[in-house]
Amino acid sequence: MQRLLVDSHAHVDAPRFQKDRDAVLRAAFAGGIGCIVDPGCDLESSRAALALAQSYRGQIFAAVGVHPHEATSYNEEVEAQLRSLAGAPEVVAIGEFGLDYFRMLSPRDVQRAVFCAHLELARSCNLPCIIHVRDAHEDVIELLRAHGRGLRGVFHCFSGDVAQAEECLSFEGFMLSFAGPLTRPGNALPAVASMVPLDRVLVETDSPYLVPLPLRARRNEPLFVKHVAQKLAEIRGLTLDEIAQITTANATRLFGLGERHEAV
Repeated sequence: MQRLLVDSHAHVDAPRFQKDRDAVLRAAFAGGIGCIVDPGCDLESSRAALALAQSYRGQIFAAVGVHPHEATSYNEEVEAQLRSLAGAPEVVAIGEFGLDYFRMLSPRDVQRAVFCAHLELARSCNLPCIIHVRDAHEDVIELLRAHGRGLRGVFHCFSGDVAQAEECLSFEGFMLSFAGPLTRPGNALPAVASMVPLDRVLVETDSPYLVPLPLRARRNEPLFVKHVAQKLAEIRGLTLDEIAQITTANATRLFGLGERHEAV
């Protein structure tokens, strides 16, 4: 029997799925995707992710948070609303949040302050973190060392090298998640994927972004997480079913999916 996969990060609430969202989700669940974690990027999308999770109980779970691109929108009222949303049984994490110095759509000092606020929100809600990092590895590590001790979570769509991966994994409660870039040439991700402990690895699509090879689709979708899992299996010398079993167990443990299935 085929093992079910968890797409640990997919924005299926995104407008790009507006016209055919139900069909995309039906195809995913019929094609071996057991469940999906849909993270918010701001208050509105966090609400949308939760609404979707409530419509697909036990198949979609939500995370709530503010992406670094939207960090300037974060204030006490937004935090209060996120805290309220986080109390729903369908919410399994705080995120996605982080630091993004590539596009710099929010000032660094604002991003850093909002990052720390999310860490405290995750701590007070006893939920794992979904962390976005782009061209900001050193600052993320610095802030986690100062404010993130004892927390758990995932560095989503990991894009760094082995040395950076080792620093991320020095936080015992954190995992690395691989997305479409693992399937593409010219990066350090295969080396990272070969060294990450198997009990600390997840797979994701980051839909609708980052379509994996060899697909030529213009839009990524949860069903395509199989291609990421297959690449990870090849790198580790395992079967797809073995990687599915491993990554699903990891996602279940990190996000408490077994407990959440019972709660919803």
